[in-house]
Amino acid sequence: MHPNIVIINPDQMRWDYASCYGHPFINTKNLDRLAAMGTRFERAFAASPMCGPSRTSFLTGLYPIEHGIRQYGGTYNQAKPNALRVLGDAGYVRGIWGKDHCFKGNVIGSLYDEGEDICIGLMAGHPEYINAWDSTSLDVDSEWNLTKRLTDAGLDFIRRQAGGDRPFFLTLNYQDPHPFFACPEPYSSLFDPAQFMLAPNYRRATVKGEIKRLTNWRIHSNEINMPEDALKRAMAIYAGQIRYVDDQVGRILETLEALDQLENTIILFWSDHGEFLGDFGVTHKIPAFYECLMRVPMVLWDPTGKVSRGVHGNMVELMDGMATVLDLCGLQQPKGSHARSLADASPPRRDIYADAGMMVHQPLDPIPGLRIKGAHPPTPFGPGAMLRTEDWKLCLYAEDQGELFDLRADPAETNNRFNDPELTEIKANLMQRLSQRMMCYGQMPEELPVRQL
Repeated sequence: MHPNIVIINPDQMRWDYASCYGHPFINTKNLDRLAAMGTRFERAFAASPMCGPSRTSFLTGLYPIEHGIRQYGGTYNQAKPNALRVLGDAGYVRGIWGKDHCFKGNVIGSLYDEGEDICIGLMAGHPEYINAWDSTSLDVDSEWNLTKRLTDAGLDFIRRQAGGDRPFFLTLNYQDPHPFFACPEPYSSLFDPAQFMLAPNYRRATVKGEIKRLTNWRIHSNEINMPEDALKRAMAIYAGQIRYVDDQVGRILETLEALDQLENTIILFWSDHGEFLGDFGVTHKIPAFYECLMRVPMVLWDPTGKVSRGVHGNMVELMDGMATVLDLCGLQQPKGSHARSLADASPPRRDIYADAGMMVHQPLDPIPGLRIKGAHPPTPFGPGAMLRTEDWKLCLYAEDQGELFDLRADPAETNNRFNDPELTEIKANLMQRLSQRMMCYGQMPEELPVRQL
């Protein structure tokens, strides 16, 4: 029988906010344990810095430029090839607790056999959510306190399915640590805001080379006036949200062990994208391609041992995580998938591709008087694309200046060298490669199928 599968998907978790990725004091002991048991992917990247597009890519193996999902909410056609249909056809009992955020229509009873598809967005109705950067402690019984409740339901699903005659697939898609930055005690008091330092790229004002969508977001969110102490409190609450998720990882591991199922269950921990959290003087996300948004945690427990354990240092794309899970189960990828299983001996990816932004004009200047608390219109407007290599990152936007960052010399992406005459040849080579990947719908051109004449 195929192995069981558990997917743990916190929303908007930065790669560097886990101790196994180097955070100095957050102490994600349960994620660290999973990483020590299995494989930690040091450099995993999202297909988009936006929720719906990234999640759709994860389940289809297609980039946003091909699947067409550019913004929040579920609009992808359930009938099109996707990993959930592959699992269902293979006999898996499929459960979801948390947000689906990919597919059009009700997913319970179609792509999932049971569960709860719930999305609370930015918690816009919370009375303490006034500014984009606000944070608070939630009452344990709050309608917005979902993480433990969803885990309880997921663990009940595991207990009912364990030892049955069909394998199970469970995905727990948490709200945390997504803004509004809020979590219950004891998590909301675990960290002192004074523990947190502002990022080296923190700034309040526009600098030379800054893209307009970042400038506009800083003004539209009013984060040009964000107090530093309020930002540090948001950072502390965000870390508390991650610890809340980490405790659920521990509960899942303990339950699988108690049921004698850990050695028959693949576990994949991943986040759909990151969070600014003070980088460039803002919070939340926009359709831009900075490391804080694109680089994410991804940890795999593969009981078969086919994926080398320890630290995987090569660049990978998030969709490769789901492709690997299917491969470990002996299942085919969804038709058309461009993802690569990490369980085979394929050569490392030479570059990473991503794209984002709705196919709508972005504002060329800030809109006077506009104040929004999240990446709502017009913030997601205007498409863009990214190519990231080991050393360089090139970003192009339909209605904005480009970005070129020397990641070795400038890991905080503070110096946009797109117009630097010394880099003309490097930029030309990167632009050619980005163009090649875009015309192949994100796929690496060297991996296009070969047709016999």
